[in-house]
Amino acid sequence: MLNKDPKVVFLMERELSFALSGVKNFLEEGRVNSMKMEISECTSLKPEKLPPIAVAEAEVLLKHAEQRVAFYDICMWHNTGIVLVGNPEELTEVMNVTSKTLVLEKFERPINAREVTERIEMLLEVERRKASQKKVMVIDDSPTFLRTAKQWFGMDYNVSIYPSASAALRVIESQRPDLILLDYEMPVCTGAQFLEMLHSEVSTDDIPVIFLTSKSDATTVKEVLALSPQGYLLKTQPKEEILKAVNEFFEKEI
Repeated sequence: MLNKDPKVVFLMERELSFALSGVKNFLEEGRVNSMKMEISECTSLKPEKLPPIAVAEAEVLLKHAEQRVAFYDICMWHNTGIVLVGNPEELTEVMNVTSKTLVLEKFERPINAREVTERIEMLLEVERRKASQKKVMVIDDSPTFLRTAKQWFGMDYNVSIYPSASAALRVIESQRPDLILLDYEMPVCTGAQFLEMLHSEVSTDDIPVIFLTSKSDATTVKEVLALSPQGYLLKTQPKEEILKAVNEFFEKEI
């Protein structure tokens, strides 16, 4: 199913639409390898490596709820961003059931295949630059803060974002980061519990963690520091101070 080193995957129902076929052809004319994947495969297939960008039509995602959830899990597992295509109503509806942190770009029909292709090529260039950067994983249950963190750190680091500790734990070894920025207060699995689990495994015990949280009470600070993280930052600190602390961490590691 995989072409040699594909950079883009096109999600389809049974066959690719005329518009996305045009995008795929333009990409391949520009020597960008791509692959096709049926949405029905998503519940049974875990590709060894999914390309960095997935292109999907909102209509297809809306028609297949179970497969859509599985597709999102696969994208999160491989740190794959999604480019959505659809009419305004479909895009609005699918965004209501999609983590905005997964979506790289949206295009309303009728699309200009050349313009979509050029935008995807730009996104791929960003991915190429990220490959040589330090990997920073941000774990927080706030979608707003995840988007903010991606903006803050995205220029200097290869940033992956996860809305829960459980989601991050599923990919921690395959997406092994150079640093984790971790929220403290999260549902189901707290930041402290996540760090304890991280330290309980030999394969992940040495991954550095800095807490980045709103919790500043003495009890919380005492509990967290007992787990020996590499740092403790408050979201209320100025952006510049947070960025400086992360930069200094990596400077010390050199």
